[in-house]
Amino acid sequence: MIKFYKFHGTGNDFIMLDGRELLTIPTPDEIRQLCHRQMGIGADGLIIVKPVEGFDFEMIYFNADGSLATMCGNGARCAVAFGYISGMSGSDITFKAGDGGHSGTLQPLTDYKWMVEISMGNISIPDHTGESTEIHTGTPHLVIITRDPDSVNVPVEGRRIRYSEPYQTSGINVNFLSIRDNRLKVRTYEKGVEDETLSCGTGVTACAAVAAMKTGVNNWIIETRGGILEVRLKKNETIFDNVRLKGPAAMVFCGEFTGSFPR
Repeated sequence: MIKFYKFHGTGNDFIMLDGRELLTIPTPDEIRQLCHRQMGIGADGLIIVKPVEGFDFEMIYFNADGSLATMCGNGARCAVAFGYISGMSGSDITFKAGDGGHSGTLQPLTDYKWMVEISMGNISIPDHTGESTEIHTGTPHLVIITRDPDSVNVPVEGRRIRYSEPYQTSGINVNFLSIRDNRLKVRTYEKGVEDETLSCGTGVTACAAVAAMKTGVNNWIIETRGGILEVRLKKNETIFDNVRLKGPAAMVFCGEFTGSFPR
């Protein structure tokens, strides 16, 4: 039997595994089975958290389709909470992700909920921005400005764009963004999940950067279908730096499953 923990960050949900208890990493097939909504635990992704030299811990993130990803903002916030309750870190955290080193801070709200803020990587300012902007925030995103994201059929339109000729092979996350009264509203289609998710941390960060280029405002409150997130950043000539993502992370349950790993 293998113990797991189920977390979510504003509705973006993850299976969390303690890497100290694993002898090997689950295969893509096993990850797909565990993340399956009907025949598994169900999640947008799976995260392994384990100690690593030079940091409090390392997070290894897999999409629901079993593919390895470099960074997940909401997943990282949940990993910070898991590192805290598992004794790998305190309330001030450093961690390693696929895109490099990050820091984080944590404030307990209840026994099972925390407010978590993390550093995100620097963001290169794209050469072209308009109603549609490609931008990389640890993973590639396409940000489309629209009057009302709720009027968009995100699963259908997002899938159409993600599998269109420019993105069919490598994939892209598609965000539908509205900017109104210094507040953003975002809905996201995520590659690797191949559906809309209730929230996407790298996605809201991408949208905040695009909104900053449009308006000059660097601090944003962002409404997602799963809750409220905050992004702060600083614009320089070619990059955004001091990028911070903040929002709640919660553990919803834990349990055990049978599986073919560890082997």
